Amino acid sequence: MPESSVRVTLDTGLATVAYKWLPPSTPRALVVGVHGFAEHAGRYQQVGQFLAERGFALFMYDLRGHGQSEGTRGYVDSFNQFIEDTVAFIKLAKSEVEAKTFLLGHSMGGLIAVLTAARVGGELDGLITSGAALELKVSVSARMMLQLMAVLNPRGRVKTPVDPQLLSKDPAVAQQYLSDPLVFKDPTFKILSEFGKTVSNVWKSVGLISSPALIMHGGDDRIVPPSASRKLYEKLPSPDKTLRIYEGLRHEIFNEVEKDKVLSDMLNWLSQRSR
Repeated sequence: MPESSVRVTLDTGLATVAYKWLPPSTPRALVVGVHGFAEHAGRYQQVGQFLAERGFALFMYDLRGHGQSEGTRGYVDSFNQFIEDTVAFIKLAKSEVEAKTFLLGHSMGGLIAVLTAARVGGELDGLITSGAALELKVSVSARMMLQLMAVLNPRGRVKTPVDPQLLSKDPAVAQQYLSDPLVFKDPTFKILSEFGKTVSNVWKSVGLISSPALIMHGGDDRIVPPSASRKLYEKLPSPDKTLRIYEGLRHEIFNEVEKDKVLSDMLNWLSQRSR
Protein backbone atom coordinates (compact mmCIF):
# COMPACT_ATOMS: atom_id res chain seq x y z
CA MET A 1 0.00 0.00 0.00
CA PRO A 2 1.09 3.60 -0.49
CA GLU A 3 2.31 5.81 2.30
CA SER A 4 -1.32 6.89 2.68
CA SER A 5 -4.60 6.97 0.77
CA VAL A 6 -7.36 9.34 1.82
CA ARG A 7 -10.76 10.39 0.54
CA VAL A 8 -10.76 13.96 -0.75
CA THR A 9 -13.20 16.29 -2.46
CA LEU A 10 -11.62 18.47 -5.12
CA ASP A 11 -12.63 22.07 -5.84
CA THR A 12 -14.50 20.71 -8.88
CA GLY A 13 -16.78 18.75 -6.53
CA LEU A 14 -15.27 15.36 -7.39
CA ALA A 15 -15.12 13.04 -4.39
CA THR A 16 -12.30 10.57 -4.91
CA VAL A 17 -9.26 8.89 -3.35
CA ALA A 18 -5.83 10.53 -3.21
CA TYR A 19 -2.69 8.41 -2.92
CA LYS A 20 0.45 9.91 -1.42
CA TRP A 21 3.94 8.43 -1.42
CA LEU A 22 6.14 10.66 0.73
CA PRO A 23 9.87 10.51 1.48
CA PRO A 24 10.97 10.52 5.14
CA SER A 25 12.41 14.03 4.85
CA THR A 26 11.54 17.22 2.94
CA PRO A 27 10.78 16.22 -0.69
CA ARG A 28 13.30 17.16 -3.36
CA ALA A 29 10.30 17.80 -5.64
CA LEU A 30 6.62 16.97 -6.04
CA VAL A 31 5.42 14.69 -8.83
CA VAL A 32 1.68 14.68 -9.56
CA GLY A 33 0.64 11.56 -11.47
CA VAL A 34 -2.34 10.86 -13.74
CA HIS A 35 -3.25 7.23 -14.46
CA GLY A 36 -4.60 5.83 -17.70
CA PHE A 37 -7.94 4.74 -19.14
CA ALA A 38 -9.99 2.18 -17.16
CA GLU A 39 -7.33 1.77 -14.44
CA HIS A 40 -6.66 3.55 -11.12
CA ALA A 41 -3.91 5.24 -9.11
CA GLY A 42 -3.35 2.29 -6.80
CA ARG A 43 -1.56 0.48 -9.65
CA TYR A 44 1.40 2.87 -9.30
CA GLN A 45 2.74 1.52 -6.01
CA GLN A 46 6.12 0.60 -7.55
CA VAL A 47 6.53 4.11 -9.02
CA GLY A 48 5.57 5.84 -5.78
CA GLN A 49 7.81 3.65 -3.65
CA PHE A 50 10.75 4.11 -6.03
CA LEU A 51 10.42 7.91 -6.01
CA ALA A 52 9.76 8.22 -2.27
CA GLU A 53 12.84 6.13 -1.43
CA ARG A 54 14.89 8.60 -3.46
CA GLY A 55 13.47 11.77 -1.95
CA PHE A 56 10.56 12.62 -4.29
CA ALA A 57 6.87 12.84 -3.37
CA LEU A 58 4.28 11.28 -5.69
CA PHE A 59 0.62 12.32 -5.41
CA MET A 60 -2.05 10.61 -7.55
CA TYR A 61 -5.83 10.41 -7.56
CA ASP A 62 -8.49 8.17 -9.08
CA LEU A 63 -9.88 9.95 -12.13
CA ARG A 64 -13.57 10.79 -12.44
CA GLY A 65 -15.46 7.57 -13.24
CA HIS A 66 -12.45 5.42 -12.32
CA GLY A 67 -11.23 3.41 -9.35
CA GLN A 68 -12.76 4.55 -6.08
CA SER A 69 -14.00 7.94 -7.27
CA GLU A 70 -17.69 8.68 -6.88
CA GLY A 71 -19.97 8.70 -9.89
CA THR A 72 -20.75 6.32 -12.74
CA ARG A 73 -17.86 4.01 -13.57
CA GLY A 74 -16.48 4.49 -17.06
CA TYR A 75 -18.48 7.66 -17.72
CA VAL A 76 -17.67 11.36 -18.02
CA ASP A 77 -19.86 14.24 -19.27
CA SER A 78 -16.92 15.95 -20.95
CA PHE A 79 -13.22 15.18 -21.28
CA ASN A 80 -12.60 18.71 -20.03
CA GLN A 81 -13.70 17.52 -16.58
CA PHE A 82 -10.54 15.42 -16.40
CA ILE A 83 -8.49 18.55 -17.05
CA GLU A 84 -10.36 20.61 -14.47
CA ASP A 85 -10.05 17.82 -11.88
CA THR A 86 -6.32 17.52 -12.51
CA VAL A 87 -5.77 21.28 -12.19
CA ALA A 88 -7.65 21.11 -8.87
CA PHE A 89 -5.63 18.10 -7.70
CA ILE A 90 -2.33 19.85 -8.51
CA LYS A 91 -3.54 22.75 -6.35
CA LEU A 92 -4.33 20.34 -3.50
CA ALA A 93 -0.96 18.57 -3.78
CA LYS A 94 0.96 21.86 -3.88
CA SER A 95 -0.85 23.02 -0.74
CA GLU A 96 0.73 20.05 1.08
CA VAL A 97 4.18 19.97 -0.54
CA GLU A 98 6.01 23.20 -1.32
CA ALA A 99 8.56 22.20 -3.94
CA LYS A 100 9.16 22.19 -7.66
CA THR A 101 6.20 20.43 -9.29
CA PHE A 102 6.24 17.96 -12.18
CA LEU A 103 3.22 16.40 -13.90
CA LEU A 104 3.42 12.74 -14.94
CA GLY A 105 0.79 11.08 -17.14
CA HIS A 106 0.46 7.56 -18.54
CA SER A 107 -1.57 6.69 -21.66
CA MET A 108 -4.89 8.59 -21.44
CA GLY A 109 -3.32 10.22 -18.38
CA GLY A 110 -0.59 11.45 -20.71
CA LEU A 111 -3.23 13.08 -22.89
CA ILE A 112 -4.73 14.69 -19.76
CA ALA A 113 -1.27 15.79 -18.61
CA VAL A 114 -0.45 17.44 -21.95
CA LEU A 115 -3.74 19.39 -21.94
CA THR A 116 -3.29 20.32 -18.27
CA ALA A 117 0.26 21.55 -18.88
CA ALA A 118 -1.02 23.67 -21.77
CA ARG A 119 -3.62 25.19 -19.45
CA VAL A 120 -1.59 25.90 -16.28
CA GLY A 121 1.64 26.96 -17.98
CA GLY A 122 4.23 28.24 -15.53
CA GLU A 123 2.68 26.48 -12.53
CA LEU A 124 4.60 23.36 -13.57
CA ASP A 125 8.35 22.82 -13.61
CA GLY A 126 8.16 19.93 -16.02
CA LEU A 127 6.02 17.40 -17.90
CA ILE A 128 6.61 13.63 -18.10
CA THR A 129 4.59 11.33 -20.34
CA SER A 130 4.53 7.53 -20.65
CA GLY A 131 2.86 6.08 -23.73
CA ALA A 132 0.75 9.23 -24.05
CA ALA A 133 -2.47 8.45 -25.94
CA LEU A 134 -2.20 11.17 -28.56
CA GLU A 135 -3.04 8.79 -31.42
CA LEU A 136 -5.69 6.06 -31.52
CA LYS A 137 -6.19 3.36 -34.14
CA VAL A 138 -9.90 3.92 -34.77
CA SER A 139 -11.50 3.92 -38.22
CA VAL A 140 -13.56 6.89 -39.38
CA SER A 141 -16.71 4.75 -39.49
CA ALA A 142 -16.14 3.43 -35.95
CA ARG A 143 -15.54 6.96 -34.66
CA MET A 144 -18.73 8.23 -36.29
CA MET A 145 -20.72 5.33 -34.83
CA LEU A 146 -19.29 6.04 -31.36
CA GLN A 147 -20.24 9.70 -31.60
CA LEU A 148 -23.77 8.75 -32.66
CA MET A 149 -24.18 6.25 -29.82
CA ALA A 150 -22.80 8.81 -27.35
CA VAL A 151 -25.73 11.06 -28.28
CA LEU A 152 -28.42 8.37 -28.46
CA ASN A 153 -27.32 6.28 -25.48
CA PRO A 154 -24.45 8.04 -23.63
CA ARG A 155 -24.52 5.68 -20.64
CA GLY A 156 -24.79 2.57 -22.78
CA ARG A 157 -21.82 0.26 -22.42
CA VAL A 158 -19.56 -1.63 -24.75
CA LYS A 159 -17.14 -4.38 -23.83
CA THR A 160 -13.71 -3.25 -24.98
CA PRO A 161 -11.32 -5.37 -22.93
CA VAL A 162 -7.68 -4.44 -23.34
CA ASP A 163 -5.61 -7.49 -24.20
CA PRO A 164 -3.52 -7.70 -21.00
CA GLN A 165 -0.68 -9.31 -22.95
CA LEU A 166 -0.15 -5.95 -24.64
CA LEU A 167 0.53 -4.19 -21.33
CA SER A 168 3.77 -5.90 -20.34
CA LYS A 169 5.92 -8.95 -21.00
CA ASP A 170 5.55 -9.80 -17.28
CA PRO A 171 2.70 -12.37 -17.05
CA ALA A 172 1.99 -11.31 -13.44
CA VAL A 173 0.99 -7.84 -14.69
CA ALA A 174 -1.58 -9.34 -17.06
CA GLN A 175 -3.04 -11.54 -14.33
CA GLN A 176 -3.27 -8.68 -11.82
CA TYR A 177 -4.94 -6.45 -14.43
CA LEU A 178 -7.58 -9.08 -15.26
CA SER A 179 -8.40 -9.80 -11.62
CA ASP A 180 -8.39 -6.17 -10.39
CA PRO A 181 -11.99 -5.19 -9.51
CA LEU A 182 -11.12 -1.48 -9.81
CA VAL A 183 -10.21 -1.87 -13.51
CA PHE A 184 -13.41 -1.60 -15.56
CA LYS A 185 -13.78 -3.50 -18.83
CA ASP A 186 -17.08 -1.98 -20.06
CA PRO A 187 -16.75 1.79 -20.68
CA THR A 188 -19.70 3.91 -21.77
CA PHE A 189 -20.17 5.22 -25.29
CA LYS A 190 -19.83 8.74 -23.92
CA ILE A 191 -16.33 8.39 -22.45
CA LEU A 192 -15.07 6.65 -25.60
CA SER A 193 -16.50 9.41 -27.78
CA GLU A 194 -15.02 12.14 -25.58
CA PHE A 195 -11.64 10.38 -25.58
CA GLY A 196 -11.62 10.13 -29.38
CA LYS A 197 -12.63 13.76 -29.96
CA THR A 198 -9.93 14.98 -27.56
CA VAL A 199 -7.21 12.96 -29.28
CA SER A 200 -8.19 14.66 -32.56
CA ASN A 201 -8.00 18.14 -30.98
CA VAL A 202 -4.98 17.86 -28.67
CA TRP A 203 -2.45 19.14 -31.19
CA LYS A 204 -3.99 22.62 -30.99
CA SER A 205 -2.76 22.81 -27.38
CA VAL A 206 0.73 21.29 -27.68
CA GLY A 207 2.19 24.56 -28.95
CA LEU A 208 1.33 26.27 -25.63
CA ILE A 209 3.73 24.10 -23.59
CA SER A 210 7.15 25.57 -22.87
CA SER A 211 8.12 23.69 -19.69
CA PRO A 212 10.81 20.96 -19.74
CA ALA A 213 9.45 17.65 -21.02
CA LEU A 214 10.46 13.99 -20.79
CA ILE A 215 8.54 11.90 -23.34
CA MET A 216 8.76 8.12 -22.88
CA HIS A 217 7.24 5.27 -24.88
CA GLY A 218 7.60 1.53 -25.33
CA GLY A 219 8.95 0.68 -28.76
CA ASP A 220 6.70 -2.41 -28.92
CA ASP A 221 3.57 -0.57 -27.75
CA ARG A 222 0.61 -1.91 -29.74
CA ILE A 223 -2.04 0.03 -27.79
CA VAL A 224 -0.70 3.53 -28.47
CA PRO A 225 1.82 3.70 -31.33
CA PRO A 226 5.28 5.14 -30.51
CA SER A 227 4.72 7.59 -33.38
CA ALA A 228 2.41 9.50 -30.99
CA SER A 229 5.34 10.36 -28.72
CA ARG A 230 7.66 11.09 -31.64
CA LYS A 231 5.12 13.59 -32.97
CA LEU A 232 4.71 15.14 -29.49
CA TYR A 233 8.48 15.58 -29.27
CA GLU A 234 8.58 17.24 -32.69
CA LYS A 235 5.63 19.57 -32.02
CA LEU A 236 6.57 20.70 -28.49
CA PRO A 237 8.12 24.19 -28.56
CA SER A 238 9.91 23.58 -25.24
CA PRO A 239 13.67 24.21 -25.54
CA ASP A 240 14.32 21.46 -22.97
CA LYS A 241 12.77 18.23 -24.24
CA THR A 242 13.89 14.60 -24.19
CA LEU A 243 12.50 11.60 -26.10
CA ARG A 244 13.06 8.02 -24.88
CA ILE A 245 11.74 5.12 -26.97
CA TYR A 246 12.43 1.82 -25.20
CA GLU A 247 12.82 -0.89 -27.81
CA GLY A 248 11.02 -4.12 -26.98
CA LEU A 249 8.90 -2.61 -24.18
CA ARG A 250 5.12 -2.73 -24.35
CA HIS A 251 2.50 -0.18 -23.24
CA GLU A 252 3.02 -0.05 -19.46
CA ILE A 253 6.71 0.77 -19.30
CA PHE A 254 6.55 1.21 -15.50
CA ASN A 255 5.29 -2.38 -15.23
CA GLU A 256 7.70 -3.90 -17.73
CA VAL A 257 10.41 -6.43 -16.98
CA GLU A 258 12.93 -3.62 -17.67
CA LYS A 259 11.12 -1.08 -15.46
CA ASP A 260 14.26 -0.35 -13.42
CA LYS A 261 15.88 1.25 -16.48
CA VAL A 262 12.76 3.37 -17.14
CA LEU A 263 12.46 4.50 -13.52
CA SER A 264 16.17 5.33 -13.34
CA ASP A 265 15.94 7.46 -16.49
CA MET A 266 12.99 9.35 -15.01
CA LEU A 267 14.83 9.79 -11.70
CA ASN A 268 17.92 11.20 -13.41
CA TRP A 269 15.80 13.61 -15.44
CA LEU A 270 13.94 14.78 -12.34
CA SER A 271 17.12 15.11 -10.31
CA GLN A 272 18.75 17.36 -12.89
CA ARG A 273 15.73 19.69 -12.85
CA SER A 274 15.05 19.72 -9.12
CA ARG A 275 18.16 21.52 -7.95
